Amino acid sequence: MWIALITYCLEVLLQLKVGFKGSLLELKRTLKTFLFKGFDAFKEALFHEPTRVSAGRKKYDWLAEFRIIDQQFDEGEVSHLDDLTYDPLFVDYK
Repeated sequence: MWIALITYCLEVLLQLKVGFKGSLLELKRTLKTFLFKGFDAFKEALFHEPTRVSAGRKKYDWLAEFRIIDQQFDEGEVSHLDDLTYDPLFVDYK
């Protein structure tokens, strides 16, 4: 327990010394990677700007999907749902 507390305090002190605004987990991972490469290399890696840009997680429009299914149901395109000859869970492989 004491080792974990001391480690946490040292990480917080390091975060304050270098002026890092990110998370302690990111600081810890960078420190683990650059532990034996020098303090300047550690600081450079810590404040390195990302080279790739992510568009983020794409939102799925469930309401539009429901409208399509509802339209298919209204138009009578759901007869395949009543067909019991094919069940993907119980396929007989011969």
